[in-house]
Amino acid sequence: MQFRRLVKEELEPLAEDFAIFLASNSIDKKEWDSIKEKDAEKADHLLDIFSDMVFEKALTSAKYLERISETEIHCYSFFAKTAHLISLRYVAKEPFSFFNAEAFNQAPTLLKSGKMELIQGTRTFEKPREAEMFAIMQTGATISKGELYRALVGLI
Repeated sequence: MQFRRLVKEELEPLAEDFAIFLASNSIDKKEWDSIKEKDAEKADHLLDIFSDMVFEKALTSAKYLERISETEIHCYSFFAKTAHLISLRYVAKEPFSFFNAEAFNQAPTLLKSGKMELIQGTRTFEKPREAEMFAIMQTGATISKGELYRALVGLI
């Protein structure tokens, strides 16, 4: 398995796609029900293959990931062999949260005052691009359209 098995809540909206996947493997609903009941190992294997296909497709088409916490924003832009990271971090002692709607608008002022820092870097992949993306997603990052990444580029 290259990624991870999708959980039930992730599989439910993909029921039609899973049925097509099974059909492409010459497995109809009756046979799938039988496999689930009598051959759990084969059922797990088919779920693993389908899960890998879903992740592979999603990550191949994705270009941006982002992870936001109370005091940090990490935005990634993925290219063929490298990823560019821009991080915005609140470093002052006063209470602060990027989950506050106005927090990002304060960034230019907070950067100038030293209460916030902006860091960026580029890294060459050691593993396949999609595996690198998946590893970052395992830390809490999500696929995005890149709007926040482009906003951070505007702060540089």
